[in-house]
Amino acid sequence: MPSTLTPASLEPMYATVGTSVPDGNGAWAFEPKYDGIRVLAFANARGAALVTRNGKDKARQFPEIVRALAALASRRGHPLVLDGEIVALERPGGPPARFQQLQSRMHVTDVDAIERHETGAPAAFIAFDILRDGDRALLREPWRERRRQLERVLSPAPGDPIRLGESTFTHGDALLEQARREGWEGIIAKRADATYRPGARSSDWLKLKIEFRQEFVVGGFTEPRNTREHLGALLLGYFDEDGRFVYVGHTGGGFTREGLRAMRKRLAPLERSSSPFATPPRTNEPAHWVTPRVVVEVKFSEWTSDGRLRQPIFLGVRDDKAARDVGRESSSMQRNGTGDAGRGTGRRSATTKTRTKTGTTTGTKTKSGTRPAASSRGRASSGPRPAALLTQLTRIEREGGDGTLVFPGGATLSVTSLDKPFWKKEGISKGALMRYYARVSPALLPAIADRPLALKRYPNGVDGHAFFQQNAGDHPPAGVRVTAIETEEEGKQPRLVGGDLPTLLYTVQLGTIAVNAWHSRVGSLDWPDYTILDLDPGPRAPFSRVVQVARWVREELDALGLHGVAKTSGSRGLHVVVPLPRRTSYDASAALAERVARRVADAHPKEATVARSIGDRPPGAIYVDHLQNARGKTLASVFSVRAKPGATVSTPVSWRQLTPSFDPTALTLATVPKRLARAAALWREAMDAPNDAAAIRAALKAK
Repeated sequence: MPSTLTPASLEPMYATVGTSVPDGNGAWAFEPKYDGIRVLAFANARGAALVTRNGKDKARQFPEIVRALAALASRRGHPLVLDGEIVALERPGGPPARFQQLQSRMHVTDVDAIERHETGAPAAFIAFDILRDGDRALLREPWRERRRQLERVLSPAPGDPIRLGESTFTHGDALLEQARREGWEGIIAKRADATYRPGARSSDWLKLKIEFRQEFVVGGFTEPRNTREHLGALLLGYFDEDGRFVYVGHTGGGFTREGLRAMRKRLAPLERSSSPFATPPRTNEPAHWVTPRVVVEVKFSEWTSDGRLRQPIFLGVRDDKAARDVGRESSSMQRNGTGDAGRGTGRRSATTKTRTKTGTTTGTKTKSGTRPAASSRGRASSGPRPAALLTQLTRIEREGGDGTLVFPGGATLSVTSLDKPFWKKEGISKGALMRYYARVSPALLPAIADRPLALKRYPNGVDGHAFFQQNAGDHPPAGVRVTAIETEEEGKQPRLVGGDLPTLLYTVQLGTIAVNAWHSRVGSLDWPDYTILDLDPGPRAPFSRVVQVARWVREELDALGLHGVAKTSGSRGLHVVVPLPRRTSYDASAALAERVARRVADAHPKEATVARSIGDRPPGAIYVDHLQNARGKTLASVFSVRAKPGATVSTPVSWRQLTPSFDPTALTLATVPKRLARAAALWREAMDAPNDAAAIRAALKAK
């Protein structure tokens, strides 16, 4: 299919979990929750693409649907983009069946098998929304108008594999009771005046579930016993909001003999020596651990009070959802469950605001269990005590801007002109910048501990002249850390080294705004701790495209058996940071970044590029910069303020946060301290779990 049928910027809109049927009165519409594969269908007279929520095209598996969509577009005389669900049918032309019946064909690639399945395992595409009709884009139209247009476009005949989804503006309670009687998964409620928000999970659409059923990720399996073959049970988990992989239970039910064989074959290449779970479970039979990449759908009777699944049954494999996007869903309209919608989930929904509390210190008991102390790698030698410094900084700024800071332990630092405006438009002073760095120092200082710093000084604020400074300068004050660092360009020079608050605030006193630190540390300067992919948008590229390219980077990392953490650049881009094992060379770091960057650019040449010259880049493409990984190179550190309008901050973000509607300009000097604990946990846990050296070696050999 032509690539224009699958624009990278368009993602489905998602529903949140609801706990009651909203009052109709024409304000809400109600639809069955179909039990299949959610796809966006991009159709023209030549064919169609059926793109899942994680970007896979299922057109090959369902040729009868492709032919019907192409015929529809041909009759209309122009392309169409529809939102809907591929479902299995109980018989040709019959009613929708359950998801399990799709399993026989949704993963098939053999041509002969696909042809056999067209008659032996019939399927249909149920359209419930229309996003484009020729030149008419409908995303900003209310759902009510989109529904009218969908009804104008579709008038399917009996037996047509393209169907119009059911919908009613009244009787939501009656539809829910029908769902209970007929064994549906649930219903969907949609606000009639809501626009379509690609990639957003919105409370304008509510998922009202009557079954305890959702996706989980396989983190391992047990050995079979007695006469069972291939495997005993799958060990299941989900990723919480902080990125931890949480164990929820095991299931061995729901498999056929062939299903067990296929699952063991699917998991075999993913086996690893260590448990991927934050708290490894105890198992009755020997466990095989796997990299958590395979997503399965599971039905169960309820959540237990300790966050486990009761009576889970395997329903099928879901290759249409990325493993890292799988979290715990809140309870909805289930009648027989006792599970607390928010207990232990670390997630939020439109109807549930309970959040798991996690300890902010290391080695402490939390609700999710005892967490090990964070690695000493990259931890400041002594914890800062910023509260007293905040009081001093505020007083000095109010009393003229000049004074002396006294740090715990007796170190002092003379500061001047704290009342000077550094961001005139926003009214942010030099003193406010110092107070920000004092507030975030518990998270920032461990990240830059022992790293040489490069300074870009703005003595008169972001609108004034700026200049670079690599060395420590003349006569730095006592208490500021200076170390002789050797580089090829400058030989051995005294450099400021991060990790303590006096040194950090001294850089601000010099007029430095951003914290730019090496990727390696004093004592191991030839061995970087991470490699970075800097996603830099061209002037015509929207941020939603940066997000899409970041997701493609993550997909490539997943495919290579690696993981990374995302952070905003503090400007218009994103950084994907891949933690490295000890004694990884800069050459290997650079080669790994280049390998991932080129794989992304080769797979998506219109949206991503590795061309350094702006003139060689496709219009609106994202530059996947892999060249920032040499000894002595620096980028804005995590929690670094940038010399940009609004005083934006380079901040760790979860992959779940990165939707097309995500706004990086909301992460600023004023807002980041309020979300520091969560962002710091994302960074700390990524850095405390470096990628496996064998996986990196394999990635460097991969084609």
